[in-house]
Amino acid sequence: MAIVELERIVHAPVARVYEASQDYAIRYQWDPFPEKIELLGSAVDVAVGVRTLVIARSGLRMEVEFVQVSPPHRAAIVMVRGPLFLKTFAGSWVFKEVDPATTQVTFRYSIQMKPWTLPKLSERLACGYFRRVVKARVEGLKAYCEGLQGGE
Repeated sequence: MAIVELERIVHAPVARVYEASQDYAIRYQWDPFPEKIELLGSAVDVAVGVRTLVIARSGLRMEVEFVQVSPPHRAAIVMVRGPLFLKTFAGSWVFKEVDPATTQVTFRYSIQMKPWTLPKLSERLACGYFRRVVKARVEGLKAYCEGLQGGE
């Protein structure tokens, strides 16, 4: 199993950063990863047990289920269905207040490849891909939230 993790300091209040991360109406303004995010079933907001379809700009499709939702501090998902090469995938986004105007953001992904895909090599390649994705997403969230701060 491989872990990809990135932390950044965002100069914005923790509630604002969390809200921006989970509000799918504005998500496309800062998140370069998804082509489409769709809450499944009758869900209108994220909550434990809610399933979401995520289609990446790269074409990668994954259905995930929220296993932890603790506003404004944490959201965590596990893959229910995904690409054939992934055995498991889980992610957590953690938001920790440093002070009232500053948040420490940590994105952490856990990836396990299926055995028939040359796991060690595949995990290295997958880690490289997800490392780039995580960096772009965290930097996008940071720029978006700090831009809102500057506009006040």
